[in-house]
Amino acid sequence: MNQIKVSVITLSWDHRDFTEAFVNSIRAHTTVPYELIIVDNGSKAETQDWVRKVADKAIIFETNQGFPKGFNAGIAVAKGEYIMLANNDTEFPAGWAEKLIETMEQNPKAGIVSPVYTSGRKSALRFEAGTRIITLGKFRKYPSGVAFFMRRREMNEVFGGWAEDYAVASGEDADLCFTVWHKGYDILVDERVLIIHEGKVTSGTKLENWRSHFKKNSKQFRDRWFYYFYFPYLARITNPVRLFLKGNQV
Repeated sequence: MNQIKVSVITLSWDHRDFTEAFVNSIRAHTTVPYELIIVDNGSKAETQDWVRKVADKAIIFETNQGFPKGFNAGIAVAKGEYIMLANNDTEFPAGWAEKLIETMEQNPKAGIVSPVYTSGRKSALRFEAGTRIITLGKFRKYPSGVAFFMRRREMNEVFGGWAEDYAVASGEDADLCFTVWHKGYDILVDERVLIIHEGKVTSGTKLENWRSHFKKNSKQFRDRWFYYFYFPYLARITNPVRLFLKGNQV
């Protein structure tokens, strides 16, 4: 067997129809050596049985562990040089892996490469594929955590994985982006890879009052990254004293 190049990791929490479309797109359009890891976050028994059958590696939780803990569990068993951390309500096009690997290899200081998507924050929101590879300004507009392509070693050893203290809802993708920038790496958007993203399938239907969760997590993020969030231009050229930062050290 060829050495695994990419570990594709996604989370499921029921909504099997979306996860099935995701799996089909990965199976049909991934031509580099890869493994598919599905972390089930407390789905019904029939969905968990299906996950065990279709995944190359399945991790099954009886209750929802949240977005960060779920992805960290998947990363812990991954063997690929690269990891694709993707929402389960996405569908990937042909050639996606080759293009993103090429972008990573040509940009050694890229910490995250985001494809463009049809639903999400504007920095990577597109409705057709393009030709540009864009380096985003640090501590400014970050891409949604729809699909983050990263080097597995850096995610573990440099960035420390996903911050697990965010409640189930949001905020952890912003936190990871700011961590990447804080560590001196870049975030790139590769317009050549357009993925279909439904958006808010899980949070919008399975979380009660998801907007209040979002508001709370957004405040947690802003408090933690106070200086970098409110003074991005200064943060690019200075090394602010940690006294400016609230919450956990970064």
